Amino acid sequence: MLYRIAHILRDKFPWIWESIGVINSFLFALRYGKRMKKIKGILKSFSLSSNQTSEETNKSSLFNIEALTKENVSLLSRMFAEQPASAFDFFKPHGFDDKSLSKLIRDKSFLAYIVTVNNDDNQPVCVGYFFQRSFFWGKSFRGYMTDFRWRRKGINKLMNQCATGISSFLGLHVYGTIAPENIASMKSAQAANDVKIIETLRNGDYLVEYLPKS
Repeated sequence: MLYRIAHILRDKFPWIWESIGVINSFLFALRYGKRMKKIKGILKSFSLSSNQTSEETNKSSLFNIEALTKENVSLLSRMFAEQPASAFDFFKPHGFDDKSLSKLIRDKSFLAYIVTVNNDDNQPVCVGYFFQRSFFWGKSFRGYMTDFRWRRKGINKLMNQCATGISSFLGLHVYGTIAPENIASMKSAQAANDVKIIETLRNGDYLVEYLPKS
């Protein structure tokens, strides 16, 4: 029900959605602000270096996970700009330009993170993105995308594991949507979480709850 209401407000009544967003951002920061200060340590614990990699990761890579900020937002917008149109078939949570992303950064309840790796010139490039659009009463909606050039290297699983670590620490109940035909997304989610299908939405997508592995 909350998912449907949120999408109706966002798509048909954007001014109401933005007003609710401002209030929610304030209340979320009020409730979770102290715990949010410790998230940096969680991000560090899930970053993978060459001597920590699993079989799925490139052994020469160093995956660094960091919060989305005004200093690194250009890395994310560049990644989005370089993706094929098909990458957005199942991923349309918000605008993908610098202006839209910078607006999300100011929202304290929108928990956004990027995965970076250094290129051959030793410069960071964004290869993954995940977020949790959260509400002050303790619910959150997750989304994620991996650069099409970096798929099948365990990044989706890594992002899901990190997001679950964050939500568990904060005490958030996390939901998301997965299209039945998006088999890769379902498999990566199940590799990192116990995934409970709540219902099938009108558009055919599954509304799921992400739970820590039992």
